[in-house]
Amino acid sequence: MKDEQVVSEVFCWTRNPAEVRRLAVRKAEILSEILGPVSYSVADGVLEFLETLSRHDVPCAVAATEDSATVHVALEKLGLRKYISVVVGSDDVLRGRPDPTAYLYACQDLGRVPLRCAVVVHSNSCIEAAQDVGMKVIAVSSSRPAYELASADLVVRHLPELCLVNLKQLFSVEDLEPEPEPELELEEETFSEVRTQTLEVDSW
Repeated sequence: MKDEQVVSEVFCWTRNPAEVRRLAVRKAEILSEILGPVSYSVADGVLEFLETLSRHDVPCAVAATEDSATVHVALEKLGLRKYISVVVGSDDVLRGRPDPTAYLYACQDLGRVPLRCAVVVHSNSCIEAAQDVGMKVIAVSSSRPAYELASADLVVRHLPELCLVNLKQLFSVEDLEPEPEPELELEEETFSEVRTQTLEVDSW
């Protein structure tokens, strides 16, 4: 959930857009002062997984709760920018998850329909958002009990447990085949009726 949503919808402090934005920015400033300088690190298995996807020409996107500028800086410092085709930040959407807009934007920029995309997440709000638009969901539970994320299509303890075969198995043959064009049954029936009427007139 975005800071703006917390200010206006959870605490109900104000509905004025300018004031909502001011409070959200101030919250971020206070948090930054408390936490101090940000240090970035790559979780185990992330780099290897991205390299595997890159070798098989699988495009990747990041849908983040931080603003896109911050995400780009983090990716550059971590050396992961070359693996990421699309970045959708909190400043690109009006509402945060469980609203699925960020995932929809990511799919659109990747040129893929949601039904043919999979997302790796850590929370139930992300699972809900992804499943709302038909995406496959892999949840990484880490230190949490796996059953807390059981609504995902696949749950792994750590990312190194995930491989390309796991991803392929999430999609059925029906998901990957193009949908057949709908039959125009109404038009066929109409043509049949007209033909019958014509034959009856000729016979008379």
